[in-house]
Amino acid sequence: MLMKSKTTICRNCNAQIAKDAKNCPSCGAKNKKPFYKRTGFILLMIILVIGVISFIGKNKREKFDWNEVEFCERLPKPKSNVGTIYSNDNDTLSIQVEKTSKSDYKAYVEECKFMGYTVESENDGECYDAFDVDGYALSLDYIGGTMYIELEAPTEMGTLNWPKSEIAGLLPMPKSTVGKISTDTAEGCCIYVGETSIDDFNIYADECSQIGFSVDYERGDKFYNAEDENGNQLSLSYQGNNVMIVQIRKIEETEVEETNAGTETSAEPKQEEGEEKLSTETQLIDGMHPEFKEAMDSYEMFMNEYCDFMKKYAESNGTDLDLLADYTEYMSKYTDVMGDFEALGNEEMNTAEMAYYLEVQTRINEKLLEIE
Repeated sequence: MLMKSKTTICRNCNAQIAKDAKNCPSCGAKNKKPFYKRTGFILLMIILVIGVISFIGKNKREKFDWNEVEFCERLPKPKSNVGTIYSNDNDTLSIQVEKTSKSDYKAYVEECKFMGYTVESENDGECYDAFDVDGYALSLDYIGGTMYIELEAPTEMGTLNWPKSEIAGLLPMPKSTVGKISTDTAEGCCIYVGETSIDDFNIYADECSQIGFSVDYERGDKFYNAEDENGNQLSLSYQGNNVMIVQIRKIEETEVEETNAGTETSAEPKQEEGEEKLSTETQLIDGMHPEFKEAMDSYEMFMNEYCDFMKKYAESNGTDLDLLADYTEYMSKYTDVMGDFEALGNEEMNTAEMAYYLEVQTRINEKLLEIE
């Protein structure tokens, strides 16, 4: 069995001496450990590694060019250019602006008001919604140092010719003749109705209720959902800026049979070639696409582990050598999580997804504040 050598070489005269000797017997020089083997150096390197990780995480953030934003002339330029653009086309802008203070957010709201976003405005201090005179819909949110901007172009409308389909014939004709048919199939339709005030919306909801769409109904200030006795599903919503959205979906025969049999399963409506597919809740998880929710949950789990890692480091005062092993594992998980997000691409988030994104980000920001 080989034994480890208990001797070393004097760094002054190259004589062979005992490792634990304080001085060299030949020249009297002190027997010092190489600087890279000293405990202080190892701890210093750990601190530097953690410092670099923290610095990169806080400063190497994505930046955007406001001049590349399609709606750059319709909105004031944010003070910060650090953030992420999720959607940027002629119809929708969705952007997250980091490094934004509460005073910066308030100032931005005032700038938006100055540019005309005051129609049907709603403001609760951390959320501002309004339209301009051209019908562009603005939504601003502020959460923990980050501002979220969404701007949607108005839906182009013309003369509304009510659909001739059987399912559309179940509904009363609206007062307005201005609108746009988004979808019209045998299974359902989606119609935008313009020049409809909130009072007109409520009157139309009452008319739908009176003709039989009153089963299991839900009603709020700007929505009305109900079914008729045959299970056909109606959804009315007041989008704002005098626009009402009417959606009706015909229940499938298979759904009727399963419901009568005491089941709660539902079949997806058949889709003919060239027709726009109607979204159903059976395809989503709490209103979100499964791959989006999975990526967000993975991201939150990853950030929770990161916060635990940073807490562990702070409590160790840089003396825990196992942190290097934790760091290796952390970077491996980082690669997996970022891969999930890249797989999603740059698809626009729907309302439920944006709400969940803000919810997750709020929880993460709260945990980050605990270790600062």
